[in-house]
Amino acid sequence: MELDELKSAWTQYDKKLTENLKLNEELIRKMNLNNSKKELQKPLISELVGIIILPLFILYVGVSSIRYIDEPKYCIPGFISLAIGLVYMTFGIYRANRFLNIDYYSSSALKMQMDIAKLKKLVLHLRKYELLLIPIFVISILPILYKAIHNIDIYQHIKFYAIVVIACSSIGFPLTIWINKHLYDKKFENVEKLLDDLNRFEKEE
Repeated sequence: MELDELKSAWTQYDKKLTENLKLNEELIRKMNLNNSKKELQKPLISELVGIIILPLFILYVGVSSIRYIDEPKYCIPGFISLAIGLVYMTFGIYRANRFLNIDYYSSSALKMQMDIAKLKKLVLHLRKYELLLIPIFVISILPILYKAIHNIDIYQHIKFYAIVVIACSSIGFPLTIWINKHLYDKKFENVEKLLDDLNRFEKEE
């Protein structure tokens, strides 16, 4: 084989190798981004389910509170729990919007890391308020629910009222923390690892 033919064959081989490397790089990038998107689907679905369910709860509590508008001991706690429900729904809409606005395919890995970090910070920030509102929510929702559903004046059973508040709060705190840990924190950690790998890969290019 002459030298020119050898050079031509080597050039073609080098070109194919470069094309294959670029194709593999693109496949790896898409795989990491798809996996990142998949990881964040569960928390997003959770937020969307909450946004669907909460208006039904708010409607029921609102109607019940208006029904007992002449009895402040029922309607006032009812409106307080309704307001807390609106706060939770607002938080959910805000988080869901941030999840939906993540650009998985046009942004660089570094940009996505920054977006995910901001979203994680937001989730942690709102979680503090959600946890603080749990006991207030439980205390305010029980009178209107017992009256609306069972026609029972829970104030006449103050010990039972206190036990239910303590029990619900005791369950609510760890349950909320557990859900957040497995539905949000672990998912964020998985995505951060994927994006770290992708970021290192992009820097090596």
